[in-house]
Amino acid sequence: MYNNSNDLEIFVERLFANQRKTKEVVELKNEVLSNLEARVSDYLENGMEYQSAISLAIHNIDNIETLIDDNQKVYSYRLRYELVQSTLIYSLLAWICTIPFRFVANGIWANMLFLCIVILSGAAYLSMSRHLKRYDKQTAIINAGKLAKWCKWAWWLWGAFIVVMWAYTFIIQFGSDVWFGRELRIHGPYSFYISFVPYALPLTSIMIPQLIHRASKLTTQLEVKES
Repeated sequence: MYNNSNDLEIFVERLFANQRKTKEVVELKNEVLSNLEARVSDYLENGMEYQSAISLAIHNIDNIETLIDDNQKVYSYRLRYELVQSTLIYSLLAWICTIPFRFVANGIWANMLFLCIVILSGAAYLSMSRHLKRYDKQTAIINAGKLAKWCKWAWWLWGAFIVVMWAYTFIIQFGSDVWFGRELRIHGPYSFYISFVPYALPLTSIMIPQLIHRASKLTTQLEVKES
């Protein structure tokens, strides 16, 4: 119950208890407190009892997640559904692309891995499709700003991973030739194929940053529009 001059301050402190004490959050907390105090003053001037004024002022404030910068309220089930669908599509494409690599051991393992992902994501997609109407309006709060940063970092890390893998593969294949100054040669189509596969396989990992990028776009497309 709120029955003294510090009621609103106590309420606001509890409301922001789990938030980091950044400058923006402190400013927002002060703004919320000021607005609540103004509401209560208006209600009291109109003859409302103090307890009723307090209850009415805080009635629709159950959390402040949507007020924090970059936080968005999204349709969470539809977001997961779309991501599972994208996983199915990307893994299916990767599985098809790695079929020609099955002539080498690493290619077999990669192709089998993507086949497993196709089966699992396909089963999850079919299961979620059955419950889509039931949970279509399910919502959650997502920090779109952090997700956008993760998206950028995912692409940077993926690019660094590709560079490292290609450099490692080149050193393994041609390091001794470069060291001793020998001419780099590829003898025939099969030799080219064997040399090419280790460079192509790491590229299939692009589905990871692509999924994060997809999630970032979906937070905007599936944002709940408050009336």
